[in-house]
Amino acid sequence: MNDTASSYSSILTAVSYQLNIYFGSFLLVAGNLGCMGNIILFLSPTLRERAYSIYLLWEAISDFLYFNFVLMTRVLQYGFKIPILTRYDVLCKLRQFLTDWSNQVSFSFFAFATIDRLLSTQRANKYRQWSNRADLALKICLICVFVWLLLFGHRLILYSATKGACIPLPGFYAYFDAYNEIFFKAICPPIVMIGLAHLLIRSVRGVIQRKVGLSDSKLSAIVACRSTIDQIDSRLTLMLILQTIIALITYIPFAIQLIYSNITQHWPKSTLRNAQESVFAQLTHLLSYTFFATSFYISIITNVGFRRQIKKFFKKSRLNDRSTNTNA
Repeated sequence: MNDTASSYSSILTAVSYQLNIYFGSFLLVAGNLGCMGNIILFLSPTLRERAYSIYLLWEAISDFLYFNFVLMTRVLQYGFKIPILTRYDVLCKLRQFLTDWSNQVSFSFFAFATIDRLLSTQRANKYRQWSNRADLALKICLICVFVWLLLFGHRLILYSATKGACIPLPGFYAYFDAYNEIFFKAICPPIVMIGLAHLLIRSVRGVIQRKVGLSDSKLSAIVACRSTIDQIDSRLTLMLILQTIIALITYIPFAIQLIYSNITQHWPKSTLRNAQESVFAQLTHLLSYTFFATSFYISIITNVGFRRQIKKFFKKSRLNDRSTNTNA
């Protein structure tokens, strides 16, 4: 019986490593391609002056840092068994800080972009005047970066690589940091996402009703108007539904795992139980990167305008290459 449990434990341990190597590497590549796509998209002449583009551009830059430091170190440490986090104190502190800081910064930029679109659909001018203000968007981005630095900067000081692990200062701080991470990183994002999606969908439907109501005298105009705006409504609804589903799929298991691991960390467990929990922990932590890795692809799939901008960029690049070759 013990031999069988030991064999299962060895298999599960190998599965944990393989998850980080293959699934982690896939997310790393997909995330980087998505970040570059978002940077190209939101730096395009058509979109660069819009407030929501500024938020999403900063989100892409933050995601790029998130993938190429936080996720990459995870793949190296937990996949290829290169002990960079447990050997180098500086990398330990930076990684633990950026794990929460870049995650919250990226999600905040996405939330502000959604709020900007929500304000733009309001009937009252006092709300609409706060939308699509590029100068305000830049200020909010800078404030957001600084606020999250204040909230998570303690990790740069109170984490250290000791006893072969990258751990927080033991005692009260360890509990505070664990539940702080659960609240900000695992519980808040899906709640905020669902709330914003609900408000934005209601606002867009209100715009449809108002615009269609203005054209009551002309049936053909009503049909054309409803058709055009219904397309916008359906794309926006689809995009938000997909992102909400991804947020729920990725954040809820992550929250459950964090809460469970903190509650049961001092319970006696068998080797097999530890191996099972390790696989679940690695899977949920990797899934938490999925929301950020898929944002570009969801936008491109659900938004025709975004696809046009990407096509224009590559057409322009090809024309520039041909022009350079011709001149040469």
